[in-house]
Amino acid sequence: MIQKLRSFMVGRYGFDQLTRFLFILSIVFWVLSGIFRFLPLPRVHFIFWLLNTALYVFAFYRMFSKNIDRRTLENERYLQLKSRIYPKWSDFSKKHLDKDYLYKACPHCGTRLRLRRIRGKHKTKCPKCGTKFTIRVFWDR
Repeated sequence: MIQKLRSFMVGRYGFDQLTRFLFILSIVFWVLSGIFRFLPLPRVHFIFWLLNTALYVFAFYRMFSKNIDRRTLENERYLQLKSRIYPKWSDFSKKHLDKDYLYKACPHCGTRLRLRRIRGKHKTKCPKCGTKFTIRVFWDR
């Protein structure tokens, strides 16, 4: 059985990051559709159900497609968009989850500096441009 599946998938695109994202998003729409099913909003339930179905169909179409160049281009565009969004989320989580360090930008060159989180006023120097500036930390660990 596995050999038949492997021979069927030869020359087809397969599973990638965009397909995984589409499956996860369709599961989210499926859950929302289930929630709205019991509320007196039948159109909203139908819209989420329709989006869920469309995403599943598109994800399976991408997996079984033989146009590998086009699917690769779609995945690269998705990864470029994700790389624009993800670093912002990474900086956000780093700022709020790191209890020992404080992240500040240099006022001159904008370089992100990691400084010890010790309460009070501190003078610091940017290692990239050499600008000296003062930071104030209101609370420590």
